[in-house]
Amino acid sequence: MTRGSKKELGDWGEKQAIDFLVRHGYIIKEQNYQIRGAEIDIIVKNPNGRFGETLCFVEVKTRSSHFGSAERATDWQKILHIKKAAKFYCIINHIDDCVPISFEQVSVYVNRVNKTAKIFHYILPVDR
Repeated sequence: MTRGSKKELGDWGEKQAIDFLVRHGYIIKEQNYQIRGAEIDIIVKNPNGRFGETLCFVEVKTRSSHFGSAERATDWQKILHIKKAAKFYCIINHIDDCVPISFEQVSVYVNRVNKTAKIFHYILPVDR
């Protein structure tokens, strides 16, 4: 697989994840947010979060069936980078400490033959 097709697959998976989140009532705030060497794929608001309107930092992992588990690709180091970027995002955007925050992952498994996807959505076990 070439680098270009890998990026195309990732971009396609991110689009699928956004469509999935919007269908489930999430409101897209930012996409591909980068700061100080860390990136968050999607930042959304969930108006129906467990504790009311929740700010969610979402990692997207896209895999073809033969590339292994998307869930295992988000290790503790990746989570630390997401937390770092989320912290800066909250500071820069004056997000109050009382705002509920969630760290989430959307795993997209693509069938390249018929261009369909199976999507799984998880809350990442992260301390604030």
